[in-house]
Amino acid sequence: MRNCHLLLLLMLFILAFLGCNRYVPVEAVSFWHNDEVVSKPEFTVLADRRIFATMAFMNAMGYDAEARGMRMHPARLRLRRFLKDKASAYPEQFRRWRKFYQKANLHNFHYQDFALSLSADYPFKRIRPDRELGYPFTAQRLAGFPMVLNEFWKTCDLDLIWAQVKPDYIEEIAKYDFEKMEYQLEFLWDYLRMERQDRFVFVTIPNLIERHYTAIGAQYENYYYMVESPGAGSHALNIHEYLHSIINPMIKACYNFQSQKLDRYFEAGKDHSLAAPYRHNVTYAYECLVRALDKRLCVLLAETPSTSRRCEKSVLALTRNGLTLVQPFYRLLEEYEQGKNNFAQFFPEMLNRLPEYSE
Repeated sequence: MRNCHLLLLLMLFILAFLGCNRYVPVEAVSFWHNDEVVSKPEFTVLADRRIFATMAFMNAMGYDAEARGMRMHPARLRLRRFLKDKASAYPEQFRRWRKFYQKANLHNFHYQDFALSLSADYPFKRIRPDRELGYPFTAQRLAGFPMVLNEFWKTCDLDLIWAQVKPDYIEEIAKYDFEKMEYQLEFLWDYLRMERQDRFVFVTIPNLIERHYTAIGAQYENYYYMVESPGAGSHALNIHEYLHSIINPMIKACYNFQSQKLDRYFEAGKDHSLAAPYRHNVTYAYECLVRALDKRLCVLLAETPSTSRRCEKSVLALTRNGLTLVQPFYRLLEEYEQGKNNFAQFFPEMLNRLPEYSE
């Protein structure tokens, strides 16, 4: 009897383990629609069907966010009219999909990151392991999403609306300046006084059916994806999103040594609307330092008084509106530029020099 109990416990443990560690047949992603890709060594710009399908699903389920004072991109307006007719034609399916969407209760960036773990075209399936997900909890929360997305694509004839809006995407990907990307990448590592630490292929994805001024970065395989909504980039390297891959590990390694000081800044800013996406103290620090670096690099790349004034004004606004560390970090970066140490060497000292928070 005892052996039977032990065997039963072992089986339950194995089932629990398997339930928390879903097997995903791993494949390398392939982009085979040649007219939807523009590329050079190290850089690719892609009209991505995974992101399109995922954002079409979110729009159909009620996602209607838009930046204040901005009008939705024409491709998004066309898509939403198309999906409104489909919702009338298939009310039962839309109710079921909406129930899934509401139960998942996730942000747009969660969906976009997860979408990049899928195969590149319909029918979509997971091809990248859970460990590569930017938000590991989505492995469980969105476990059924590939099946839902495939049903949504087929039922709503997304291939038809994709054909209608595809010219907008083709026009957009043609605008990217690869020479500028190369220059920005070299300039960034020169600024940090460090050897480049990765060998990413950068994949930029225009996301025309999203609200203006939003972007995410995500790494899968050796690709570093940068998904940009209208107005979020300058048809060049998205330095902000790439910086996260460099800065986040530095802050994560050092945060606990200065946590009391950093936490005071977080507590002072966390309830402002601008800080809403950064609800954890460490991710809040990530965003503040990346924004400060992004502004310093913008000033140095442009080398114009007007750009300097504009960035100073932006830094002040970000700091006052909830990202309280941006201006202190910005000032410390000016000090870094006067020294000789590389950024990894300077960063612990930067945190030491950070003043205590005061109103």
